[in-house]
Amino acid sequence: MDVCEKLWKYIANFNESMKSLKILDSGAKKLVDIALAYYNDSRYYLEKGDCVTGLITISYAEGILDALRNLGLIEWNWVKAEEVKVFAAGSFDIIHPGHIEFLKWASSLGNKLYVIVSKDSNYTRIKGFEPIFKELDRACIVGAIRYVYKVFIGSEDFLKPIEELKPDIIALGPDQIDVEELRKLLRDRGISAEVIKMGSRVLNYSSSSIKERICRTWCKNKNYVQ
Repeated sequence: MDVCEKLWKYIANFNESMKSLKILDSGAKKLVDIALAYYNDSRYYLEKGDCVTGLITISYAEGILDALRNLGLIEWNWVKAEEVKVFAAGSFDIIHPGHIEFLKWASSLGNKLYVIVSKDSNYTRIKGFEPIFKELDRACIVGAIRYVYKVFIGSEDFLKPIEELKPDIIALGPDQIDVEELRKLLRDRGISAEVIKMGSRVLNYSSSSIKERICRTWCKNKNYVQ
């Protein structure tokens, strides 16, 4: 297990354990707040990729809460979080607020969000034109988003990554495949996963409309120099 995997699990367990926290003495609140600040620091370091520092700060948080519990000032039990793997997929060409909200929502369904970025060949076959960013670039951008645990590039068979990952939940965007249609495809392949669809777009964002807007704005600008 690498250090970032260890930190991710540590954070998931800590977050689950916080549900059992009960402050018995009001004087302990300031120290609990300090512990939570260390916990939030660890999440920040995880997002920045500094997982060693993240492990140090979250161990400080656990140490403070352990000491308060031993003094009888709080009730708090360490709980191991159940791993819930969430799967999401898309082209993610030109990231916009709608993508961020979708990934944020998908990550809230479990504690590990795996994202599949479509291959360039699949994108071109479906859309009829090439993506602005190549698959490796799109995967790099998506992987840098805080809600994403791991990102992969898809395959020609879009169900193959689902078979390999065996997620507990498949998160669909509002404009993606019909839920019942996907469930049928999954049953035919012997895949057992819950399918949940996001309700609606965020402010009607779409990559296609953004590309059209860019063309209208820049291509008609007389001062634009290529």
